[in-house]
Amino acid sequence: MLSINDAVARIKENIPAHTIEKIRVNDSLGRYLAEDITAPEASPRYTSSAMDGFGLRFDAGLGEGTAFEIIGESAAGSSFAGEVLPGQAVRINTGAMIPKGVDTVVRMENTREENGKVILSKLPKKGQDIRHAGEEFAAGKVILSQKTKLSATHLALLNAVGIEEIAVYKPCTVSILVTGSELVSSGESIAPDQIRDSNMIMLAAAITEAGGVVVETRRVPDNEKQTRKAIDTSKGGIVICTGGISVGRHDHVRASAKESGFDEIFWRIKQKPGKPLFFARRGGQLLFGLPGNPVSAFMCFIHYIKPLIGAVHGLPFGWPVVSAKAVAPIQNNGKRPTMVRVCLDWQDAEGYSITGAEKQGSHMLTSVTGSNGYIILEPEEEIKAGESTTVYRYDSGRDSISLSDFR
Repeated sequence: MLSINDAVARIKENIPAHTIEKIRVNDSLGRYLAEDITAPEASPRYTSSAMDGFGLRFDAGLGEGTAFEIIGESAAGSSFAGEVLPGQAVRINTGAMIPKGVDTVVRMENTREENGKVILSKLPKKGQDIRHAGEEFAAGKVILSQKTKLSATHLALLNAVGIEEIAVYKPCTVSILVTGSELVSSGESIAPDQIRDSNMIMLAAAITEAGGVVVETRRVPDNEKQTRKAIDTSKGGIVICTGGISVGRHDHVRASAKESGFDEIFWRIKQKPGKPLFFARRGGQLLFGLPGNPVSAFMCFIHYIKPLIGAVHGLPFGWPVVSAKAVAPIQNNGKRPTMVRVCLDWQDAEGYSITGAEKQGSHMLTSVTGSNGYIILEPEEEIKAGESTTVYRYDSGRDSISLSDFR
C-alpha cells in the first residue's frame, strides 16, 4: 500500500494541462483568472467632488461670511464647461467633474444662499472633498492577479474600468458514477435491505464548491457489464466512482476501468478512512475509485480530488491549513495513519483550538457534519492537550485563505 504522501505525489504527476478560454466578464463569477489584469484607465477617471456643495477657488483671505457669485452647476454626467474665477462658485454634486479653476469643495451644510450668491458659514480647508483622478490606481497598474477566484466585487471592478472579456482557466469536467445495487434515491420507496444514496448529492455539491463542473451523474448496479459500459462511455475529464472498489465478488470498478483502457496508477493507501482508493488514467482522462462509505468518499475527495480540481484551475495543489491547539488529548490507536475529524474553533485571545469529533465511523455522516476539519495522525501518535498541530480545513472557514496558507 502507498503512503498518503506517495499517493499525493502520484496524483500531482498526473495533473492535466491547464486550458485557457476567453469569456465575458458577466459570465465569469467563480472562475479563476488565467492572467494578471491591468487597468486600461485610471480610477477615478476624472477629478470629481466627494460631497454635495459648492466648488470654488480657495483664497488665503477667505473667512466666514465671504460670498461667491453662483455662475452655474456641475452635476454627475453633466459637467460645467466654463472656468471658475476668483469670487465665483458653482453648485456641485457628489461624483460630478471638478470644473477648471476649482480647487476646493465647500459642503452644502456649511453654506447659505442669498440673492444668487453662496455665503460661507464655515471656513473650508484648501483642497477638501475633492477626489483626484488616478488616486485609486493609475492606468497600467495590475488590479487583479492571475489565479484570483472571481467574486461579485471583482466583477464590479472589471466593469468599472470597461473590461468586457477576460482569460480564465477552463473548469474541469467531472462524471460521477455511484455503484451499488442497494442504493435508492431520496424520495423513492425503500426496502429493508436498501439504503438511500447520499454520495451522489454530496460529491456533486463538493465538486461545484471546488469550481468543477458536473457533466453527468449515473447510478450503476453491481453488475460487471453495466459498470464497464458506464466507465467506458464516461464524459468527464475526471471520473469519480464510489463503491465497487474493494475485493468482493460484486466489486467491479477496478477491473472494469482496466478493461476500458485505464492504466492503474495506484490502488489502496495506508490510511483510515479510505484505504481502497483507486487512481487510474486513460490518455487525458483521470479516474478515481472511492470507497462507498460516504465519510470515506468525502475524506478521499477532500484530500486528493479537491486540490486536483484546484490545480486544474491554476491553483497550487494543496489544502487550506491552520495551526491549532488541542483542547484535550487526541490519539490514533489504530495501525494505519488516520484522518481524524476535528471541531475547529476560534478564540479571539487564544487563536484556533480543536477537539476530536465525537463520531469517527466511516459510515457516520455526522462525523463530517459535526466537524470542520481533520488532522492526520500516525499509528499510536497522540496530540497532547495544549499541543499545536496542523489542521486541514474542509473549506476556508471564518476568514480568507491566501495561497501562502496552502501546503
